[in-house]
Amino acid sequence: MCQISWSILSLVKSLTAVVIALALVGCGFQLRGQDLINSGYSYVVSGEAKDSRLARELSARLSQSGVLAQDAAEITVELIDVRRQQVDGAVTAEAMLLEQAVRIDVRFRIVDAAGEELQAESTLSRQRYFRLDRSNLLATAAVKEQVAESLEDELIAQLLRSLNLVQQMRGVSDAG
Repeated sequence: MCQISWSILSLVKSLTAVVIALALVGCGFQLRGQDLINSGYSYVVSGEAKDSRLARELSARLSQSGVLAQDAAEITVELIDVRRQQVDGAVTAEAMLLEQAVRIDVRFRIVDAAGEELQAESTLSRQRYFRLDRSNLLATAAVKEQVAESLEDELIAQLLRSLNLVQQMRGVSDAG
């Protein structure tokens, strides 16, 4: 009897996954970033923060999409500043710190090959709190690095969405 209920449960889970997949396909869902691949534009990352981890990861994602140019490009992402901060959070009754936050701010602008601004200087920010483990400071440092990497990944995804919007607007203005 138990084996029958497990097989029915397994069947229900499989059917649910198929229904969700069909619903996503039916509503026109597609992976983000595909517009960059099909845009026909080349991109380059420059600016004062071009040597930051975030800039290297953004360049790697553009390279994976096959749209990263080595020198000149139609569209340039100018990273003006990438700032990472540590912010103290909640404290105990004894004034012992319980949590901290990692905050990352990215100032950037997007320009074309002629230097015309396609997107004015903007700032993207992300912040996330994490618990401090006073008994294991090395683990706390590792958690802080994981949180920072996760925040940078989110900011890179947001930058890629900004590039998608810019290239779509550029395509509309080129057609019109």
